[in-house]
Order: sequence, then structure tokens, then C-alpha cells
Amino acid sequence: MINKNDLMELLNLLTDYKGRILGILLGFVIALLIINFGIILSIFIIICVVIGYYLGMRYDNKQDFKDLINDILPNNE
Repeated sequence: MINKNDLMELLNLLTDYKGRILGILLGFVIALLIINFGIILSIFIIICVVIGYYLGMRYDNKQDFKDLINDILPNNE
């Protein structure tokens, strides 16, 4: 049976090494993508995920979509 102290110790360990754990998971997912879809399609999927993350981050920060378009496509003035 797992007691509360063991669970807290595991949680502290996970928070101490969250960057390494995230890196391992990200590497594993990328490896699975490459094995299943090939390099080119995997790169396309990763680019789409990064763009989706960026748009979601802007939406969470309550930034206007028009500002995003203006950042990407400057005015001709």
C-alpha cells in the first residue's frame, strides 16, 4: 500500500526533474512520429503543433487575433 509520505516524496522528485521528464516524453513522442510517419510528415506535424501552441498561448493571454495578423503582415504604409 502506498502511504502519503511516499506519494509526497514521488511528487517532489517529479517536480525537481520536470524538465528532464518532459524532455524524455517529448523525445519519445517525436521518435514515435518519425517511426510511424517518416521524417517529412513528422516535421510537418511538429510545426503544426508549435503553431497551435503559439496561437493557444496568445488566446490564453487575451491577445487579439488582429494584433497577430499585424505582427505577421506589416502595414504597407
